[in-house]
Amino acid sequence: MGAAAPAEGHVPIDTRLNPWVLIALRRVLQLVLGLIVLYGSLGMFTSAGLREPNALVWAGLVAIGLLTASTSRAEGHLLAGLWVSTMTVAVAIALLSVGHVSDPPCPPDHPPITSSYYCVFPGYPGLLAFSLALMAAAAVLAVMDFRALLPRAGRAPA
Repeated sequence: MGAAAPAEGHVPIDTRLNPWVLIALRRVLQLVLGLIVLYGSLGMFTSAGLREPNALVWAGLVAIGLLTASTSRAEGHLLAGLWVSTMTVAVAIALLSVGHVSDPPCPPDHPPITSSYYCVFPGYPGLLAFSLALMAAAAVLAVMDFRALLPRAGRAPA
């Protein structure tokens, strides 16, 4: 009643994933969650000003937090992978806002936007500054992440 012996010529397959594959999958998931937060946040920037975050933004932020906590525990260093979603959102918002910094901001109670009247979200300069600060923070987190992962690169997978 013991375990069945492998069939003749059958080579057992190791079903464990390489640790580097898991690290890459976690970073890709951080990227996807960053894109979800970005998509949800685009509706917050209106001609009437900044709106409150919607359910998609909150759900994405909670998922990013949970994934970051899980990744930090699995990889053994603080804030592991958080830089990916942060950089995803920050770069996209910076690119969006840099093109509209010089456009006229919408005043309160502005007339309808038509071909003869044009104005943009009034917070683009502040949004650009905030996204640049987020990119700097993400770059610091990336350096911390890579420095924590470098010692693993020299070791053979267990």
